Amino acid sequence: MMIKRTIVSAVFAFAAGIVSAADFPKGDSASARVFMELHSIQRLSGVLTPLLTVPGGAFRIVEGDLLALGNLRIRLVGIEAPEVAQLCNSAQGDSWECAAEAEDRIRDVLRTAERIECFSNDRDSYGHYLASCKADGLDVGGLLVAEGLVWPDQEQGYYQPEAAQAQAASRGIWQAETPSPSDWRRQQD
Repeated sequence: MMIKRTIVSAVFAFAAGIVSAADFPKGDSASARVFMELHSIQRLSGVLTPLLTVPGGAFRIVEGDLLALGNLRIRLVGIEAPEVAQLCNSAQGDSWECAAEAEDRIRDVLRTAERIECFSNDRDSYGHYLASCKADGLDVGGLLVAEGLVWPDQEQGYYQPEAAQAQAASRGIWQAETPSPSDWRRQQD
């Protein structure tokens, strides 16, 4: 019985990939495509289930990439938000509170959403769930990268098209040379 379920799940997963890839308009980001394919697979095969589905406003924002719901901690996968004490450089040569702005933006997105879904199958070394979250169908990590409020995680390789567009438009963190959060932490030691 378990083998049958695995085979059926694999067939549904393959079909979901074909169907959902055909539904995307040209120019859609690869990260959104992957996320939507995972969501389609979850719906068709029942293999992946959301870590949680909650109404908007349910989360508390710990940092620009870390959410809390009670004792549950979720780190948004694929992004690096500015550290709480980190300032970002502006085009005018001064600095701005990029960490606070990233936190405010994610708070607004999650607060105004009717439904938030987070998908996870892994945890980090601190026990936080590593998850992709959607607010009313909008990929939260991709939005923050596209608006220039967070960096894409270079090791994971997500959100590169969104980062390139934000950088080309000199949005947010890309308006002047600013160290990434990992580089900033090294400079503080």
